[in-house]
Amino acid sequence: MPDALPQAWLELADGRMHWLDAGVCTIGRAATNQLVLDVAGISRNHAVLQPGEAGGHVITDLHSTNGTYLNGLRLERSSTPLNDGDTIEIGGIKFIYRRQQGGDTPTPGAAAGATSVQIHSGHVWLLMLDLIGHTAHTHAVGAETASADFKRWIELVRPVLVRSGATINAYLGDALFAYWRQDRHPADKVAPAFREIVALQATSPRPFRTVLHYGKVAISGGLQGESLTGTDVIYLFRIEKCTKQLGSRCVLSEPAAKSLNLTAEARSLGSHPVPDYPGQHAFFSLG
Repeated sequence: MPDALPQAWLELADGRMHWLDAGVCTIGRAATNQLVLDVAGISRNHAVLQPGEAGGHVITDLHSTNGTYLNGLRLERSSTPLNDGDTIEIGGIKFIYRRQQGGDTPTPGAAAGATSVQIHSGHVWLLMLDLIGHTAHTHAVGAETASADFKRWIELVRPVLVRSGATINAYLGDALFAYWRQDRHPADKVAPAFREIVALQATSPRPFRTVLHYGKVAISGGLQGESLTGTDVIYLFRIEKCTKQLGSRCVLSEPAAKSLNLTAEARSLGSHPVPDYPGQHAFFSLG
């Protein structure tokens, strides 16, 4: 039985998500478009997204009056490949192209483009949300049902992250990677959002794990979005993998629990080794 295909969608500024299930998505004022935007400045048939040769999508402007902009640059006539996190602007309306990355979960930090520059260095809360048994579930129920479950899961957890001001950096296979910058979001705002995410585990269409760490990162930005680098980013991915054996659906590193003042209400998961990081490391859980 085939694995579920990677999902792609558009995120509108008002919080709506437009799934690109049909592959081809026409955008414009006319009612015949897949994504209808009845706004002055948008042509009846303004632009089209189509599947690309190497996966993902390409975008083409359909000779519109006011043009189509990708990451601030006006598109030419030719089709242009889209990258996860790209900003598309049509008639003053902006939305983000997102794509679930297939394969094993990689570590964030890949190049954000040749012209990327560091835009922040400081402490952040790093969050990983990971579906449990996604591959086995796909083979049990089929790709179509598994894809539908993935959509419902994203539509459940994403609004909490958006409302709390978290930045969703990437959708990595069956996982979601996000962060809160401490200079923008104080601990007393992040802690309630984290509790709300943990509470969603009881109503989620698919079981998922929540892993949180607090550390220092460097954030770079470029035409292809943001990238995060630093040993604490790698540490998050290490603990996400090595704590699966603990059987807890919620894992906080000790720095995360202390920074959010959660040690009193959290239960201890004990101390455990983390590959490539010396010593024993304490972990906690909520819920």
